[in-house]
Amino acid sequence: MDICTANNEFTIDVLKEISKNAAGENIVYSSMSIMISLAMVYLGAGGNTAADMSKALHFDEVENVHTQFQVLLKEMMKNENDYTLSIVNKLFGENKYNFLPSFLKAIKALYGAPLEKVDFSLNPEATRSYINSWIQQQTKGKIQNLLPENSISSNTALVVTNTLYFLANWTTPFRQQTTRKAPFTLITNEQIQVNMMATMNTFNMNRIEKLGMSVLELPYGDTKDLSMIILLPDNNTVLTKVEREISYEKLSKWTSENMRPNYIAVYLPRFRMEKSFSLKKVLSSLGMSSAFNQARANFSVMGRQQKLYVSDVHHKTFLEVNEKGTEAASATGSVMSMRSLAYEEFKANRPFHFFIRHNKSSCILLYGKFYKP
Repeated sequence: MDICTANNEFTIDVLKEISKNAAGENIVYSSMSIMISLAMVYLGAGGNTAADMSKALHFDEVENVHTQFQVLLKEMMKNENDYTLSIVNKLFGENKYNFLPSFLKAIKALYGAPLEKVDFSLNPEATRSYINSWIQQQTKGKIQNLLPENSISSNTALVVTNTLYFLANWTTPFRQQTTRKAPFTLITNEQIQVNMMATMNTFNMNRIEKLGMSVLELPYGDTKDLSMIILLPDNNTVLTKVEREISYEKLSKWTSENMRPNYIAVYLPRFRMEKSFSLKKVLSSLGMSSAFNQARANFSVMGRQQKLYVSDVHHKTFLEVNEKGTEAASATGSVMSMRSLAYEEFKANRPFHFFIRHNKSSCILLYGKFYKP
C-alpha cells in the first residue's frame, strides 16, 4: 500500500465517524491536512502509541511512511502556476521543554516543520492567539481561531500545525450570466432556492444504473492535475445506501471504472462551507485512544523530560465553490463555447458528496457532503 491509499482509506474512516453525529448536516474536512499533522505526531511516538497510530492511520501497511510523505509533498507543490496549493507545517513548543534534537532534525528534514519556542507555561492565552494568527496568515485569512478558548493551558508542551490552502480555477468555468435561481431538494423533500451555476462541455462521467448514482469529474486548470469529483445519488434512498455502504474500495471503483468523456450540461449550486471539528473522539474511536491518555501515551521519541500526550486535535476547513473555481478564485482567460449537440444532463439539485483529488497521486485532499445551502 502507498501513502495515498492509506490517506484515502483514512478519509472514509473519518467520514463514517464524523457522520455518526452529523446526520443531515453539511460536512467538509481535509483528510490530507489531518493525516500530515498526525504523521508528524507519529514520528515522535513509541511503543503502544506508535502501534495504535500506525493501525488507525493505515501506516502498518505502508513502507517508509515519512519518506513517502516527503516525496508526495514535493510532487504536490509542482503546480506550474496552474493552481495554488500551499501545505505548511510548523511546531510550536514550550520554551522550557527539551525536545530531542534527533526528533527536531527528522521532522524538519521530512516535513519542513521548524520548531518555534513559545511560552505556554506563563502566557497560554496570548500564545494561543499568536498561533491562531499564524494559521490565519498561512490560509490567507480563511481559517480563523482554529484553536478555541481553553484549548491551550500552562501544561501544553507542543502544538503541531499543518495548514493547507488551495485555490484554483475550473478548466471550464461556469459563466456568471448563466447562474440562475433554481430549486434544490433537501433530504426532508422541502425545496429551497439556490444560485445554480451552469456550464456545458465535455466532462468525464460515470452513470451507475445498478446503484442509482451519477459521478462527475470537474477538473481544475490547464494541466488538470486536480479535480473535484461529485457523487450524485438519484434520491434519498440511494443517498442513505451510499452513506451506509461507502468504503474506499467502492469509492475508487465508482470514480475510476467506466468514467467516460461525455458532452454534458452541468448544473451545480454555488456554495460556501466552513466546518470545525475536535477530532479526539473520532480518532479514539479509530483506535488511537492511547495517544490521548495521559497515563498510557508514549511519545518518548520526542522528548524524555516528562510524559507527553495529545490533549486534542483541532481541525477546521473552509471551502468556497463559485463560477470561476474553488476558493476565492482569480480571473481566467478561458471562455466557454456553447454547441448545439445532443448532450446529457448532470443536475446537482439534491444532496451530494464531493471530494478534491490530486490526480497524479490519486490522493484525496478534501472530502465533503453538501446537504443544504
